[in-house]
Parts: sequence; C-alpha cells; structure tokens
Amino acid sequence: MSNHYNLPLRKKRLYLSEEFNPLDKNDVKQLIASLSSEIPTDFKSAAYWYGLFHEASCAISEAHTKLELKLSFDFHDKEAEKELNVFEEHILSQLLSVRSELMDIYSNSPWRNAMHVYDNDRVIKDLSVRRSYTNNEISSLQIEENQLIREYKKFAHGAKTLFEGRSTLVSAVIGKLNDNDLYIRKSAFLSYWNFVKTNEEKYQEIFESLLINRKKQAECVKAHDYIDVAFAELGRIDYGKNECAEFRNSILHEVIPLVKSLSVLQKESLKSDCISPWDISIWPQLMPEKSPANGNLNSLMAAMQNITSKIHPAFGKLFHEMQKNNLIDVFPRQGKAPGAFCVTFQESGYPYVFANFGGSFRDAMTFIHEFGHAIHGYAVSNIGNVLLRHPGFEYCEVASMGLELLASPFYSDLWVNKKDSQKALSYQLFQMLNFWPFMAMMDEWQHRVYSLKEIPSAEQRNKIWSEVSKKYRPHVNWDGYEDFEELGWMSRPHIFTSPFYYIDYGIAQSGALQLWKKSKENYSIAVQNYISGLSLGAQKSLQGLFEATGIKFDFSRKIMKELSHDIEKEIMKICEQ
Repeated sequence: MSNHYNLPLRKKRLYLSEEFNPLDKNDVKQLIASLSSEIPTDFKSAAYWYGLFHEASCAISEAHTKLELKLSFDFHDKEAEKELNVFEEHILSQLLSVRSELMDIYSNSPWRNAMHVYDNDRVIKDLSVRRSYTNNEISSLQIEENQLIREYKKFAHGAKTLFEGRSTLVSAVIGKLNDNDLYIRKSAFLSYWNFVKTNEEKYQEIFESLLINRKKQAECVKAHDYIDVAFAELGRIDYGKNECAEFRNSILHEVIPLVKSLSVLQKESLKSDCISPWDISIWPQLMPEKSPANGNLNSLMAAMQNITSKIHPAFGKLFHEMQKNNLIDVFPRQGKAPGAFCVTFQESGYPYVFANFGGSFRDAMTFIHEFGHAIHGYAVSNIGNVLLRHPGFEYCEVASMGLELLASPFYSDLWVNKKDSQKALSYQLFQMLNFWPFMAMMDEWQHRVYSLKEIPSAEQRNKIWSEVSKKYRPHVNWDGYEDFEELGWMSRPHIFTSPFYYIDYGIAQSGALQLWKKSKENYSIAVQNYISGLSLGAQKSLQGLFEATGIKFDFSRKIMKELSHDIEKEIMKICEQ
C-alpha cells in the first residue's frame, strides 16, 4: 500500500496552464506575478483572475499534500524531508509573502461579485478577519513556526521508551494506555510518563520556542494577543473567546457532576476504591470482550465496507473505490508515522485515509472517524471555489464524529457477539462524556498561557495545568504521581502543532450526539441531513451548517445537560443488565 496510490485524471484546467508545475519555483513566481499585476478591470477579467487563483491553489495544495504524505509513509525518509523543506523555502514562502496583496486585490475589487457564485459573503468576512493579522513579517514567522513544528514531529514520531523490558516506540506504548488488562495499561502509563518526565526539558524547549514565535506574531500585527491570531488562522468568524468560556462553564456545571456520579459505578466495575490516572477511560463492564473484527485487519476492511454501505450505499461505493485505488492506508509498518488523519487532494478531488490499526477499540473508531472526513472531503471537492470547501474544524469534526455514531446500529459487523456490539456503543458514549472535561482542560490551559503578557516559565506552565486538571477532573486520584499530572499538557500534539484546535472536537461532539439522537427517531432522515450539511462546505456559517444537518450550534448548559443525560441512559442500560 504505502505511497502506491492511484488518483483519477484531474479535470482539464480552464485558467491555469496544463504545464504549470506547482513544485517549480519559477512557475510559481510567474503565477504570482500574473495574479499581482493582472488586476481585474471588468466582469470577464474578474472571473479569469479568480479562476486562476482557484486552480493554482488546488494544484499547489495537492502538491503539498503529496509531499507531506510521502514523509508520513516513512518519517526516516531524508529525501522526503528535504523535498518538504525545499517546498516551504521556495514555494510556500513566495505564497505567504504575497498573501496580503492578493487579499487586498480581492477585497477592494468593485468586480468581486463577478468572480464567483454568491457565497453569503463568507469569503469576504473570513478574509477581512485574516487580513487584520497578515503581513510579510508574520509570514516569515509562520515559516519559522512550521520548522519548529517539524522539529517537534520528528522528535515525537521517532521517540522510543522502555516498555516491558524492550525499547518500544512511544506511539506504540500510547496505544496500550487503554488496554483492558490493568497490568499492561499501568505499565504503559508508567513507561509513557517516565519518558515524558525524562524528556521534559526537550518538550519545554520546543514549546517555549513556539510560544516566543507566536507572541512575536501577535506583536507584529498589533493583535491583543496570539489568541486573536490563532482564531483568525482557524477561520473563526462565528464565535470567539466568550463562547469558548461559556462552553467550558457548561461542561464544568453539567458534565463533570455526572462524570463524578458515574465514577462510583466505574470504580465498582474496576474493583477499585479510586479512579487512578491509568483508569480514567476504563470501565470493564462497558467494554467489549473481543477486539473489533477480532483484531484482524482484513476483517476490519470487510466490516467497514459493510458498515459504510448500510449507512448509505454512496458511502460504501466511495469506500470500495478508495480501497481499490489504495487511498486507504491503515496497515502498521516500520517507519510509518504514528497517528491517523485524512487529507483531500484538492485538484484530483479524492480523499486519502491514513491510520495505524493495532486491533484496539479506539483504532476501529478512529478508522470510522477518518472515513467521515473522507466523505466530507469528497463531497466538498465538487464545490468550484477552493475557499468555500473547508468549513470550520468545528463542523469538519461533526462529519467524522457523526459517522462514528451513525455507524453504531451496525457495530455488529465489528463485534459479532451481540452483547459486545451493544457494549461498544455505551463504551463509545462513555469515552465521549469523558472527553469533554479533558477538552475543557486543553482549551482553558491554552487561553491562560497565551493571554499572559510575559512568556510563562516551564514551572508556571506546569502549575496552570495542575490547576485545570484538578478543576475538570476532580474524581481522578493522582496521589504519588503529581509530577506526571503537571506534565499532562505535553500529551497532545495539538498543543505544539495546532494551537486552539481542540475545542473544535468538543463542539463537534455536541453536534454528533444531537445527530445520533435524531437518528434514533428517524435514521434515514438523519443520514439525509448529514449529507445535506456536508455538501455545503463553507457556504454557510457554522450555525447554518449545524441547522442544515438538523442540529443546533449551542454552547449552553441546557443542551449539555440533555446530551449528558442521554449518554447516562445508554450507559445504564448495560449497567442494569
């Protein structure tokens, strides 16, 4: 499998030369010169200018995606790493340096409405926010930031630690943190956190470099703080800091009391008098006895084909087509990057799912999750405006988490034993309930760290995490492991690679759970609404996308209380058996 994927022939370019090479710095230089100098002067030239921008963006994005994939196939591949560095140095740097100028040409053009189909002013609203935080100085800093992120990834992907007497990839040890066997998961916990503790200085050093860089980014565009810059980069034009605080508050008052209440039953199931940090996500009574697809990768692929076809025949057709063209890569192998993601080739219009299946419950859910992104990427590739394809991550994650729950009536394809398939849904919902407090921790920690006027020291960063940990996970007993607890912020790559991209999961989860509720009332209508919402791309606000999916974009305590208790009811069905 690896890098031997097949893509269909791309559509004929209408504006961009067929000979244009997105990896050739001279071709890109000439393209930029055309976009910068051939400013629209009438209706026809306006359509041409934007058409050229759209096709070039798709071509360059696809080339970048292929380079990043190549390095993910083998993170030891020096040639792939070099090619990616050359791309950033010669291609990306050119694009970033002209970004402000192109934004201004578009925003200030009286011919703007002739450039593309009317979009409810989504593009201009998004660009006007981004433009406030865009100049040549910040572009240089963002290239430097990308290099720091790559340094982090290189360190994290190749990291090894001692586990059960053998040097093991940290990513493999992380996969054991939720193992059904107490001995294995506690061993994995100690192995992982001893590694983090031993390498704390390295984590702190990389993060501090990123923190300094991001503070400079905020200063050079005269932003109040880096949070404003990050929100603009994420395209957050439908909500802000206050709504984030409201959401965390809803979790604090509605979710955490329920988590604490259920922890009494969880402890009984664990046969323990406390919830230890290696037991947070473990509830034996809810956990399927067998591995999904019995841990067999070929059986998993067959099960996924069945599940996707049952949700909707079009989804099954896409899965089959992607599998046939080697656009699904879930086989673990030496040198392959850890983790999972889905990318879409913007010019070819096809998605690619990358994951590592080790046979665990979470691996199977992750596969369904990433295929949800694949459906979304495939749907929006039909939108002939690249700036209207990608909505906020808050809705992208509805596509993935929503599919996880739409798949739940067919979990029996993954767990043949009926009891196991019933447990799988309850366990999945328990994991989702537990996720909200952790998401709130991640979000509050970042807001606190980035809002400080001075760069917080390593000690301060750890202290802030300890405070949010106690606030949002009061039921967990860290006695004797406080030195691990304070390093908890280092456990998620998002802190380093994607600042403030974590609350998106929590917001999307509320949407996915609403979709699941609707599916229990009328499954076919829920699936139709799911398709309708996904097909819109970024042509509507987040509120509009949620509404098109038959759900609400809501941060309130009321809806969090309702969803939490829906989860509780499903969990209690298993507990009362």
